Amino acid sequence: MTTAPRPKRLEDIDPTSPGANDEGWRIILTGEDPGLPKLRQRFRRLPSSPRCKMCAAPFGGPGRLLTKFMMHGPSSVNPLLCSVCFGQIRNHPGGAEIPIGVLFADIRGSTGLAERTSAGEFRRLVERFYRRASKAIDDHDGIVDKFLGDGIMALFIPVIAGEMLVERAVTAGEAVLKAVDHPELVAGGVRVGVGVHSGEAFVGAIGSEDRLDFTALGDTVNVAARLGSDAGAGELLVSASAWRAAGRDEAGVELRQLEVKGRTEPLEVVVIRSGAVAAVA
Repeated sequence: MTTAPRPKRLEDIDPTSPGANDEGWRIILTGEDPGLPKLRQRFRRLPSSPRCKMCAAPFGGPGRLLTKFMMHGPSSVNPLLCSVCFGQIRNHPGGAEIPIGVLFADIRGSTGLAERTSAGEFRRLVERFYRRASKAIDDHDGIVDKFLGDGIMALFIPVIAGEMLVERAVTAGEAVLKAVDHPELVAGGVRVGVGVHSGEAFVGAIGSEDRLDFTALGDTVNVAARLGSDAGAGELLVSASAWRAAGRDEAGVELRQLEVKGRTEPLEVVVIRSGAVAAVA
């Protein structure tokens, strides 16, 4: 008995077949269908950030006028997505389990920082952190998934970051650490910790009705969040498994054992400090 070949493009999928949405998501997220990469490539030529986290339509600069005319302006429901991409997500709920890299970066001691500064100054510092961290992530083919008050979450998925997605995630972590080690932020009391992990995760449309978002869920995301929260000021924590998957040399690196809730064995992580990043940059 022969097995039908797996579809390689969205138009090859029977929309009435069971799991059609999930198969469509898998094709998009792995980059097998060229539609999204081509669209992102075109929109990336237009200035400027912030951008739709799926199609890269610009929401700022001169490009926003064109994309707004093309109905790719920011969604009123989820401003990190354009109206077209949000509509596609709403009309095709689902997702797929794929290999990804995940990065979390958080301001250490943000509560104390907010107490010591005015509300306006605190907002200005956080926005500077967002801007510098977002550029470092974007420069390494990551997607800013969401802003978390005093933190940022980023995804590195095959359709955008390619086969080297773990290496890009680790390099982005180093770039974020360097970007936020800036005199203005340091003088303002902003110190940041970064965590990176990789593995399988569910990526797709999460939520209900009009509150859908494009994001990722699963243990890989949870572990990355834990690394981001455990990283000290000026530290990047990378799981040893992600470090190896990125092709990095373990010789001479600092290692740490972390107890992670729900895991029977401690998680081994590689510790990189901002001074070490600056020294090799």
